[in-house]
Amino acid sequence: MKFIIILSIILGSVTSLCAQEDRTAIQNAASTANTGVGRDAKKLPDDTVAWKKGGDVSFNFAQTQLSNWVAGGEKSLSLSSSSNLYANYKMNKVIWENYAFMAYGIIKSGDRKAVKNSDQINMGSRMGYQMAKNWYYTAALLGRTQFAPGFQYSSTDTIRISNFLAPAYLYLSLGLDYKPSSRIFISLAPAMGKATFVRSTDHVILVSSGIIDEGKKTRYEFGGGIVFNLNGSYFSKKVTYTSQLELFTNYFDKPLIHTDVVWDFQFRVVLSKFVASTVRVNMLYSDSQKTFKKEMYNGNWETMEHGAQLQIKEYFEIGLFYAF
Repeated sequence: MKFIIILSIILGSVTSLCAQEDRTAIQNAASTANTGVGRDAKKLPDDTVAWKKGGDVSFNFAQTQLSNWVAGGEKSLSLSSSSNLYANYKMNKVIWENYAFMAYGIIKSGDRKAVKNSDQINMGSRMGYQMAKNWYYTAALLGRTQFAPGFQYSSTDTIRISNFLAPAYLYLSLGLDYKPSSRIFISLAPAMGKATFVRSTDHVILVSSGIIDEGKKTRYEFGGGIVFNLNGSYFSKKVTYTSQLELFTNYFDKPLIHTDVVWDFQFRVVLSKFVASTVRVNMLYSDSQKTFKKEMYNGNWETMEHGAQLQIKEYFEIGLFYAF
């Protein structure tokens, strides 16, 4: 809950500062604000105040209905929604970048209960001070969790394995950012703290998988991290992509061997003013996180423990889209 409160204060401060800026200065900067805060931003006068804010929302719906369909099949219904929000600020040598990505989706197949197939909350804020051409001292606060409970389903039982803020991850880092252009940045954080939270200790699967220690609600780690971010747009922003790779290693638990890897990728094609097609891929690997699978053992289905494995989630959506 702590990081949600902190990020709410940060985003609230962004909105408040924006309202206080001189309207004339903002209008004068509007034509150059879209150059970003990378290499092209050095062309702005030192006294220029520039805000770049915006985002997009999407809503997707799919249904299959069958009646006396001889070939077989099953009726289904799926709903999903996602949003990207950002507010970036630059004045003199100071930059302040804030973002939030949220997604949630459900699917109902046959007569079974609806289950979620998409659930993400990723938020972040980073502040930097330019030390040299394309280089910034930076401090960053990043957080990720999910909205709703998640379950592991089998033919015999249902186990709750996650919930809002269970788990939740919070990263606080100090380091350097390299920004050769508004489309690329590399963040080097030799000092990074990672905190893992759960709201209660009843999430047995989180304990057994190594995410949290038994009887604890928090787990703290200290290490270093690297973030690679790449984004681009083509054909008047009708085709866009973003790719972010995050690496974290704990200095006190076999560094370089026990490395957390998170990769988020999004590719979008705007088909018309209010319709877009989107592909999202999320990959996660944590060497210390165990996985479990249902397997046949001595004639019975049992949950078997496995070592760390690459976790992959992929979405393809076509639906309503609005950018602002």
